[in-house]
Amino acid sequence: MDIAENRPKNIGSISRVGILGLGLIGGSLAKALRFKAHVGKIVAMDTDPVSGELALSEGVIDEFSMPAEGYSIFNGCDIVILCTPLPVIVHLLPELSRLDIGILTDVGSVKTPVMDAVSLPNFIGGHPMAGSERQGYACSVTSLFENALYVLCVGDACTVPASSLRDFEELIQLIGAAPIRMSAHDHDQRVATISHLPHVAASALSLLAARLDDGQLAALAAGGFRDITRIASSDSALWAGITQASSPVLVPVLTMYIDILKQVKKELEKGDSRSVEAFFAQGAFYRNSLPTGGRGALDTTASLTVYLEDKPGSLGAITTLLGQKNINIRNINIRNYRTYEGGQLHLLFGDSAQAVEAYSLLKGAGYECD
Repeated sequence: MDIAENRPKNIGSISRVGILGLGLIGGSLAKALRFKAHVGKIVAMDTDPVSGELALSEGVIDEFSMPAEGYSIFNGCDIVILCTPLPVIVHLLPELSRLDIGILTDVGSVKTPVMDAVSLPNFIGGHPMAGSERQGYACSVTSLFENALYVLCVGDACTVPASSLRDFEELIQLIGAAPIRMSAHDHDQRVATISHLPHVAASALSLLAARLDDGQLAALAAGGFRDITRIASSDSALWAGITQASSPVLVPVLTMYIDILKQVKKELEKGDSRSVEAFFAQGAFYRNSLPTGGRGALDTTASLTVYLEDKPGSLGAITTLLGQKNINIRNINIRNYRTYEGGQLHLLFGDSAQAVEAYSLLKGAGYECD
């Protein structure tokens, strides 16, 4: 790679970017802007000094400030990205509106309340449709936005020049995402269906299992059940706020979901196997028609199960083999498996491409996996 590719650069009118909030999204944006887009200067603010110190030590940001020190750190920024809950954004608007900032934008997953609350001429609503059930700067990664859609909502009050908006979209592309413009209402309607409702459903399944657990259920609730309820591990306070803000569009979608469950329940009670089969077939047909590339609002992961012999060094040999090929293991779970007199190693990867490569490497090395 040419060394010049890693030098700080300007992207059109963008040379200085500010980030307010160094959590998972804010931290990942800072890393992507630094190491993928190579933005000239990145300044950040957070209530947690540890996150700021870590970001500085890693070379992710150039300056850090605490809210108590005031918000002048953002003065002169071409873009300031607000990675905080809506109430915090609204509280800070009077202060931020007095600063020399090119574009103000946010990353919230519900856009109508934000667009209704913010009428500044330099504000553009944003939602990078990528995330994780993990939390905090320590879990942030440079690759979080690769192949993700990044929704932009340009309100009627926005007077940002078209050239500046194009520069913003170019910056989004440089961090690996794909910008797409959408109205706040259309965004909220769609995201309620494919992101907010699944979080409700995953938590409901986990709660149901908890209520039915007789001491043995948890031992069986591995594999598929853990996979489909993974997002139930997300920040409960965060998702309470998101679903509450999304409720005008989420409640009607939730009602439709409940109606579908009621219908299949009725068909099962009647013994109508043909209708039940149609229920599964229609669901499978739509699911199989979804695009396989890119990311959506939910964290994209793929898993692989490796069957281990019960001997020292087995786990280390596998992680070393995959690490040598730069395959990142997102999570590891080990389960006993009597048939093999050893264990099942359940590996979670960031995407299906890495899972396929891992499968090929492990099979070639003589491991039994699926």
